[in-house]
Amino acid sequence: METVLHALKVMGKANSVELAARLDISREEVLNELWELKKNGVVDKTGHTWFLAVEGESGATEGQALQPEAPDVVTEEVAPKVTADMMIEFIGQEGAKTCEELAARFGVTTRKVASTLAVVTATGRLVRELSNGKFRYKMPDVENGDLSALSSQDKQSHHDAENSAAGDEMNRFPLASESTAKASTDEFIREVPSFTEKSASSVMLPPLHAASRELRRAKKQVQKWERVCAALRELNKCRDIVRQIVDSSGRIVSEK
Repeated sequence: METVLHALKVMGKANSVELAARLDISREEVLNELWELKKNGVVDKTGHTWFLAVEGESGATEGQALQPEAPDVVTEEVAPKVTADMMIEFIGQEGAKTCEELAARFGVTTRKVASTLAVVTATGRLVRELSNGKFRYKMPDVENGDLSALSSQDKQSHHDAENSAAGDEMNRFPLASESTAKASTDEFIREVPSFTEKSASSVMLPPLHAASRELRRAKKQVQKWERVCAALRELNKCRDIVRQIVDSSGRIVSEK
């Protein structure tokens, strides 16, 4: 069965779509194998074109001297899927690593590594520390388990101390008799205010719909008086004419 490497040797240079069509497999499988070969230094790529690493140097220069190749059908290559578990396993084997070292190891961007490690450190699966001006990610120290155990022991001792203090307090103050306890209970109940009683200082707020209704009514009154004021202003401008009309009307009525 022909592999991706064998197909690339025969084709010289090809993109992932051409290789997937030749091998009759999915493009994702082709990309995963190409990225694995690239990490091992067997193949390399320029843009969307893959080629053998040995032939890549001369092929790249020739490609630059000639006209540029046509772009891939797909506008962007799919990067290999790198999970947080893969990074944690690598750090557990190799020790503390920076984002740049992890990005170079898995063939992804540092932004991808940083976003993945941010989630991992938040859950406590990795620890970030500053060393020589760079943040390095490492496995949690074994001492953290001791600290957690110590913390649980402290909590237990603190709980025991509280119980002993409560016992001493009860021994210092003996329990009251049944009659004294009943009287104290009755006095306490009398001091508790009834929830059904209305306080004199309580403020009763009107419901929202009632306030909205009063607001609309007030706006109508304001609009009515605004029209009255506008009419009065116009009448004041021709006050003499209005006076003459009133006087003439009065004389006509008296003559009749």
